[in-house]
Amino acid sequence: MRYIRLSAVLVLLACGDNTTAPVVPPAPVATSISVSPTSVSLEALGQTQELTATVKDQNGATMSGASVSWATSAASVATVSSAGLVTSVAGGTATVTATSGAANGTVSVTVTQVAASVAVTPDTLSFASQGDTTTVSATVEDAGGNEISDATVSWTTSDSTIATVSAAGLVTSVADGTATVTATSGTASDTASVTVLQVAASVVLSDTVLSFSTQGDTTQL
Repeated sequence: MRYIRLSAVLVLLACGDNTTAPVVPPAPVATSISVSPTSVSLEALGQTQELTATVKDQNGATMSGASVSWATSAASVATVSSAGLVTSVAGGTATVTATSGAANGTVSVTVTQVAASVAVTPDTLSFASQGDTTTVSATVEDAGGNEISDATVSWTTSDSTIATVSAAGLVTSVADGTATVTATSGTASDTASVTVLQVAASVVLSDTVLSFSTQGDTTQL
């Protein structure tokens, strides 16, 4: 009887030794970051674009509460806020980087001012004689109202028999009439009206001395 009780105790002890502690999964670690959009093109100074970063752990699961920091490679071209808002500063390229832990993702930012408006000065020209010249200028601005100092401008005239215009904006009167000079940059343009109307500046007589021998004589000048 004593042996039976001892065996029972041993069996119970053996069963108790088989218990194991629960397995604790490893803490999620930021492993990859994807930035959206993958590239940014800004066409005016002061234009903005919001970026979003998706952080994933070692298991490929999204870490919605992960902390992300933002940085730019060229603040003179584009800045980025702590919330991922990119703002263009000047023409050029920059790389914006999102970082979470040891993981990071990048996006390329290109700033290229695009002509949105052209203003010609002066916008009205009047010539009183043939061969007169006046230089007109064009101010080109982007959609934000910022001047594009290196903008390419082409000049054309609606009637070269009335007035011509050079590549530098030099307008020359040719004959009486009206014409329109147009400055174009990209898809933007503006015009100046040209009027040529010759005005007498002097009168020259063919004969400066006339002699008549009788009253009532005539001569043609």
